[in-house]
Amino acid sequence: MLAGLGLLGAAVTVPLAAATPAEASLTKPDDLNAYPAIAYGAIADGVADDAAALQRAIDAAAAAGGGTVHLAAGHRYLIGTSLKLKSGVALVSDRSRASIVLTAGYGEPQVISATGVSTVALRNLKIMCDERPSLVAGVLVTGATDVLVDNVHVEGVGAGTYDTESGEASSALIRFLNSRRVQITGCRVTKAYVGINVAGNSSHVTIDDCDVHDVTQFGVHVLGNATSHTEHLTVTRCRLERIGGTFPQVGYPIYITAGGNKQSLHKHRFVRAMDNSVVGNRKAYGRGGNADLLAVYDIFDGVFERNVLFYGGDAGLSTDRCRKLVIANNIVGYCNTVGINVWQSNDVTVVGNVVYNNHQNYGGGLSVEARGGIRTYARAGFKAENVVITGNRCFDDQQTKTQDYGIFIHQRTKGVDIGANTLTGNKEGMFRTGSKENITYSFVVTLDALPTEGYWEKGMVVQLRDPAPGQPLRWVCVVAGTPGTWRPEAAQDVPASITAVPSYQGQLALQGAALYVATGTASAADWRKVADLPA
Repeated sequence: MLAGLGLLGAAVTVPLAAATPAEASLTKPDDLNAYPAIAYGAIADGVADDAAALQRAIDAAAAAGGGTVHLAAGHRYLIGTSLKLKSGVALVSDRSRASIVLTAGYGEPQVISATGVSTVALRNLKIMCDERPSLVAGVLVTGATDVLVDNVHVEGVGAGTYDTESGEASSALIRFLNSRRVQITGCRVTKAYVGINVAGNSSHVTIDDCDVHDVTQFGVHVLGNATSHTEHLTVTRCRLERIGGTFPQVGYPIYITAGGNKQSLHKHRFVRAMDNSVVGNRKAYGRGGNADLLAVYDIFDGVFERNVLFYGGDAGLSTDRCRKLVIANNIVGYCNTVGINVWQSNDVTVVGNVVYNNHQNYGGGLSVEARGGIRTYARAGFKAENVVITGNRCFDDQQTKTQDYGIFIHQRTKGVDIGANTLTGNKEGMFRTGSKENITYSFVVTLDALPTEGYWEKGMVVQLRDPAPGQPLRWVCVVAGTPGTWRPEAAQDVPASITAVPSYQGQLALQGAALYVATGTASAADWRKVADLPA
């Protein structure tokens, strides 16, 4: 839909005087529907005000049904008033970019705006906002359809405020409101209060391959409320770092939310965040550090996979008030509290993640509550429900261990199915649950001897690697604790035809459709059924 934005509209011919050598680099005579800014009076020396000339070129392209307004790469276009993009117009330069800079007395709230337009583009530009006090946005797009922002560097709107009740931030470098079919790709966003903001009833928004850094509050911020939400949102291949860092700001690198803990709020739908790299600032939440590196709140139907998340001030990836999520194949490490936090969300699948060395306690001040590599949790009055946790690896390989448990289930949790996970080397133990409401798990751990340290949950099973003659093969934890209370696994009914025959440890016997193994001397207590075979 956006592939033609470099050559928009019908071909037009713009009469040009013969260009001097200096002017030659400012024109694109081979581009039949291009509107070179110089043809409309732009000087591009960074001294003369080119705003009126650029707007004339935009207006001419729009009047002709669409076209490309071309700015020469390597040149500086000074403007004293904002540019208003119109339908069918692309404002572009070459890959090395042209710069748009502001006059010292610039007094408008944005640099480039587009309202109620369709099929527009910004490509290969550098927009230098230079902290002009009037600015609330570098690029502001409202009620638009089919928008491309490609290879645009925007910087310098660092001032702003954040309303904790509504979730709204007062400024953003790139802001889209109530827009559809938006693609933001290959952009660099820096020195901002908020980097990229999407709000209102927006849909089919893709943020791809962008660098966002040195941002005070939010790197990528997607906001809804009681009357609005975003559908079909994709955030992929972005790199975010140095978000937050100034007390009392908490700094969310990627923050998708409807603004608060209220049932009346809308929910974002069909959200994907994939292949992003987020590096936190190693400061604690509430002390200038990041909050969750990837905060996915108020979402129905979402996929979050293959993200790399390190050094968060709270969790690496955290959900809140969500349903039907898949959290898969992420790498999360060295976060302040937990790696992956399923917070008061339902119908969540957590699979194939590698989570390690979390609960770093940057700057001190954490609660004494146990925390795991993967945790389910909820506020009072809420619950996390119907969660599957399987195929993950949660470990701690630090000399001084910090990650309490591989998996920790909080008491306000209901209906968790814990499958096969690899949970090794954690500070307190592999697994712990504070809830008894439909928590299903099956842990069989092979060891040389019964545990003498670490926390073990009731129902966990230890299978001895090489039991002594007469010693049971499998033991069950019957009372949770450190290291728990252990009893031999209850003997199953073993046919007398097997126990009556002399045996040796490890001997197999087939009786009917069942396979048995001898774990010691020839007695019923030393045989175990290991499989029911198909008929």
